[in-house]
Amino acid sequence: MAHPPLADWSTPQPFALPDLGPGVEGPLRDQLETALRQIAADPVVKAMVLFGSRATGTARADSDLDLLVVERFPQLEPEDKVASWRRHFQPLHALPLPVDLIVSGSADAERLAGSRWHVISEAARQGRVLVVQP
Repeated sequence: MAHPPLADWSTPQPFALPDLGPGVEGPLRDQLETALRQIAADPVVKAMVLFGSRATGTARADSDLDLLVVERFPQLEPEDKVASWRRHFQPLHALPLPVDLIVSGSADAERLAGSRWHVISEAARQGRVLVVQP
């Protein structure tokens, strides 16, 4: 029996950036919030989920930021996934913070959320939803 993901990336919710832990304060936090809002404004973006140590509260100052972007399309062809990744990474690349960006279609994200071995299942179990667009 499949268990529903803990991170609800289907129910609309406004953008909210939680405390990201050490190393992401002041101007860097402001720059990151601007970049994340820019990604969220893309009409193909359904949801964004923060996961990893920055979501669980175990981050160190040198920790990266793990981000899942779920697009409205059910599946993404490999070339579309690469194009989306490049577009979504553009606002993040100049930040002095390493970012691991995962991009997925909505149906693929739901399916992979139940996998034991896929990184999207980690985002589903431990993630903090930043935004879900209506």
